[in-house]
Amino acid sequence: MTLRSKGLVFGALIALAFSIAACDLLAPPPGIAKVVMAQGVQGANLEPVGLSDNYPPDQDAFHAIVTLRDAPKDTVIKAVWYAVDVGVAAPPDTQIDETEVKTEGSRNLDFTLQRSSRQWAPGLYQVKIYWNGKLDRTVNFTVVGTPQRLGTPIPLSGCPPATTQTHKVSNLVSKVIMAEGVKGEQKEPFNRTGEFLPNETVHAVVEIANAPANTKFRAVFFAVDAGGSTLCNAKLGEMEIVSSGSRNLDFTLQPSSGNWLLGKYRVDIYVNDVLDHTANYVVVTQKSVH
Repeated sequence: MTLRSKGLVFGALIALAFSIAACDLLAPPPGIAKVVMAQGVQGANLEPVGLSDNYPPDQDAFHAIVTLRDAPKDTVIKAVWYAVDVGVAAPPDTQIDETEVKTEGSRNLDFTLQRSSRQWAPGLYQVKIYWNGKLDRTVNFTVVGTPQRLGTPIPLSGCPPATTQTHKVSNLVSKVIMAEGVKGEQKEPFNRTGEFLPNETVHAVVEIANAPANTKFRAVFFAVDAGGSTLCNAKLGEMEIVSSGSRNLDFTLQPSSGNWLLGKYRVDIYVNDVLDHTANYVVVTQKSVH
């Protein structure tokens, strides 16, 4: 082998070594890749079904799906559930339950909180996820109000449950917050709620994260069951915003004529025409006091 050939081989080995080192530096470290709230899971991989940050009071269980990335052997993941603000039903920040598992590798974990009473109290809840005893992230979610609690029964027509296409997580939507309005240039939601009065404008505030340029976000509003005067799961309207980066998007729906009918409603959030999140809310004559 000539001196020049030896130099080429040596240079190639050096380049390969640098390439491997660069890959190691670029590879994300072991940890929790994401946490999503869902209505259930499916399959051996525990894929989330029905992504939602808002739940009805009769929801059987809340599911916090934790996606792990290259967890070392005997990694301990813990979920702690709290009722943050549920009015007179419990003191603020009441711990409801906790579960921990010892695991490893890259996989999904399904942490669930089962309903133990007739219904969940309306209000704000959260689940805190720990990695080996250290808090990794906190996820908030809401239970919408119930007419029975308010003493103002909703005249439902017996509509079947809403059916939508399968949710696919884009990781571009951090959360969906139903609120009475927004404030400031950052469109921060105020008076977070799952209940709206018949004459109120509905705000679905979508928090996006690291969205590429020209990402299309769309909100589609439905009357799931608003009595016999409307069709089941009737589409009310939609709004589209093209955006990028990390910010809040405010999707609104105003009563077009007269007032909203009492009943159950929902908003589906699409990312580039793919269903990503669903939020539920109700229209009532009087709101719960929290």
